[in-house]
Amino acid sequence: MRFLSSVCIAAIATALFRMLVPENKFSKQISLLITAVFLLTGISAAFGTKFDFDEDYNLEESEDYISFSDEVNENLKQKVCDEMSEKVRAILAAEEIYPEEIHIIVNISGLYSIDITQVKLVFSAGEQAAAKAAAEVLSRELSESIKITTEVKE
Repeated sequence: MRFLSSVCIAAIATALFRMLVPENKFSKQISLLITAVFLLTGISAAFGTKFDFDEDYNLEESEDYISFSDEVNENLKQKVCDEMSEKVRAILAAEEIYPEEIHIIVNISGLYSIDITQVKLVFSAGEQAAAKAAAEVLSRELSESIKITTEVKE
């Protein structure tokens, strides 16, 4: 009885999904996917296979992955910051501007999403003109999405 009810429910769901499939270039692929789901349901009902999607998630096993991900993110941030810092130093050195410190702020918001959001330059006391010139040079050379700030130590 359980087998028949599973097959009937799968058949009704398959028919409903096929009616909802739009007529476009992907209709054959979607129909094939629906058919595969129907066959999988029939086979699992026939053999009494149970799919348990409610398994206990073992956090201890994933801690290594989490710490590894954090380590990779930190290494990636450091590499991006170092390379950007070298690029900024080279651009400013060509204009004979030498900041005391360069700070790069990086945002990693997901896989393949690394953004440099800010470049902060720190100059020694009395170098206001150099700070202003550096901001102008970098605003021409870097992307508009990167905020450029300067600070002159007192």
